[in-house]
Amino acid sequence: MRDVPGITTTFDALNQQLAISAQMAALSGHQYLAQQPHSHQPDIRHTDTFLGNLTLGYNLNASHSTGYQYASAQTTLASSGWLPGTMTSSFNSRLAETPLENQARTTRLMTAWQFDNRQHRVSLTLGDAITSGVSWSRQVRFGGIHLARNFQLDPQLNTAPRAEYSSTAVLPSTVDLYIDGLKQSSQQVTPGQYTLATQPTFTGNGQAEIVITDINGQRKVVSLDLYGAPQMLGAGLSSGTLDAGWMRKNYSLKSNDYAPTPMLDAGWSYGVNNRLTLALHTEQQQSVHNAGVGAYWLPSPWSGVLSAHFSASHASEGAGQQWGVGWQWNGRGYAFSASTTLRDSAFTDIASANGVVAAQRSDTVWASTQLGQLGQLGMGWVRQHWSENDEQYLNASWSKTFGRGVNTNITWTRDIAGKASQINLTLSIPFGFHDQFTVKSTGSSQQWRYRHQADNDLGGWSWYAGQSLGSQKYQYADIGNLNRYGEWHLGVNHSQTQTDTWLTGEGSLTLLRGHFYAMRQSHQGVALVSSNGIPSVPVYQENRLVGNTDEKGWLLLTDLPGYHTNKIAIDPLNLPASVLAPITERYVSPGTGQAVLVDFGLKETVSVVARLVNPQGEPLPMGSTLRIKAGNTTSTVARDGMIWLESPPLPAELEVTTNQQQCHAHLPARPAGKSYLQLGNIQCQ
Repeated sequence: MRDVPGITTTFDALNQQLAISAQMAALSGHQYLAQQPHSHQPDIRHTDTFLGNLTLGYNLNASHSTGYQYASAQTTLASSGWLPGTMTSSFNSRLAETPLENQARTTRLMTAWQFDNRQHRVSLTLGDAITSGVSWSRQVRFGGIHLARNFQLDPQLNTAPRAEYSSTAVLPSTVDLYIDGLKQSSQQVTPGQYTLATQPTFTGNGQAEIVITDINGQRKVVSLDLYGAPQMLGAGLSSGTLDAGWMRKNYSLKSNDYAPTPMLDAGWSYGVNNRLTLALHTEQQQSVHNAGVGAYWLPSPWSGVLSAHFSASHASEGAGQQWGVGWQWNGRGYAFSASTTLRDSAFTDIASANGVVAAQRSDTVWASTQLGQLGQLGMGWVRQHWSENDEQYLNASWSKTFGRGVNTNITWTRDIAGKASQINLTLSIPFGFHDQFTVKSTGSSQQWRYRHQADNDLGGWSWYAGQSLGSQKYQYADIGNLNRYGEWHLGVNHSQTQTDTWLTGEGSLTLLRGHFYAMRQSHQGVALVSSNGIPSVPVYQENRLVGNTDEKGWLLLTDLPGYHTNKIAIDPLNLPASVLAPITERYVSPGTGQAVLVDFGLKETVSVVARLVNPQGEPLPMGSTLRIKAGNTTSTVARDGMIWLESPPLPAELEVTTNQQQCHAHLPARPAGKSYLQLGNIQCQ
């Protein structure tokens, strides 16, 4: 110790005590307190046993009116588990009959194979996709390769910028972080310098409090202003996309119509620090070349986020430019945003090559505020300008929720170019959790509707009925049923000139382990729960009862959030006494469209109690060794020749070794439904 600079030691031989004194410079190195996602405890059973599955999702629609019949089916076929990734293909089939002609057509919509690498947070798609682009670009459909950083594969990762607080602790201390009054973390620090990274989970301005408590109970409270900016990246984080292929044309009208020349769309964003994020973007095609740069800047939590971008293009029409600026701030019940984008007539992107003309100027201004007991007020202005057309709209809205959930909303819209105004009024009155009465008024049209909604978890019947008054009068009604197999609706609409009826249905069929399951349409993960053939076992998802296993011991759970950790559990208190449950909780993380197996290892047990005696009827000596021949299991004879066996293979042959000799005994077969067998005396010969 004497050789370490800044450290002195004093040894008290009489009291056998060693005192060590250290200057601040000699203490441990810098401590960085980052808020990490909660890790699983060592005893938590996490399983990701993926199953091969084939799922057909469907949306069916049929309607009938005088002289006109129409039917359509949108279907999606998905497969995963047999090979890496997920394969999907969707179709739209239509059948129409009119007095003039009959039409029948099936169109392929999207076909793609997607592979997600959770470790590196990267997704790869081969086939049909949509370009990712950036905030100032336009997206297009294409067929080819899509490679992108995908932060959704790690839902617990907060990519927003993090404000940091740095200080020095003289004594061992506890650092507690509170954001808007809610405790976010509690971490221990040793003497020395430390830095705490705060990660707001909100958008806009907020308040953080850091409470430092040392081992003597002394407390220090530090307040920080934070700003949650999800459109920005934290320091050192980067995100990129690469889209290359052929643009899709006449989507939903033709199955295989692609542009003859290939295209490329690539973008990259990087968090330079917690206040500045830079972005690059380019679009390339045979006749279109486009490149741009953008930035997001957070000067302080009180100024909000400033953004700007600039793009330049070159095409057969010549060179063009696009630029834009924006500002956004919200917090404390207020929100403001403003942006403008200008393009000259020669600016071109790959969407323009597909015939989609962009506005030469786009402006938006929006403001909203909370008025406390008076509700919420919002106002906005939007302008879209083309070479021969200019559209401008003013908008104002007010909404308030009164007692017992009564909600009202008033919206005023003014078309400045057309010099026309419109006022919309909506009043909603709930009756319990599942019923609601709504009145709407738009100009000269008034409408009322009463709706009864089924419980989304339990299912049931739903219905609604309504009427429209004014220049176009009509009445309508609908009745539906929601269950574990899907959702179906039957409705009618009657006006002064005609009556229309419709029938709709949606759901899916999935093939798992050689069995078909009908279920609701699921766009998330699926879990197949196994109770090893034991029926009526209650199953809980996130401590909420979601169903019981069927007579074969299976239960299918749908809509598990993709890539989130989902807790699936059973209640052992509701199991028969003969059932052994070594595991009562499982944690699964299925990806989107994937299926996992959740097996709790349940098994039925049988207990056997008997008394082994010799041919003279005397009990075998205590401590004799017993062996079950079939399972090669050993046990020991207890006092008075008693034996106790847990789940032996019945019938069974026993071999008993005493101090003097060996003998054999026979256990009979297990009677049906018996979990406890008391056999009495069994002779060992």
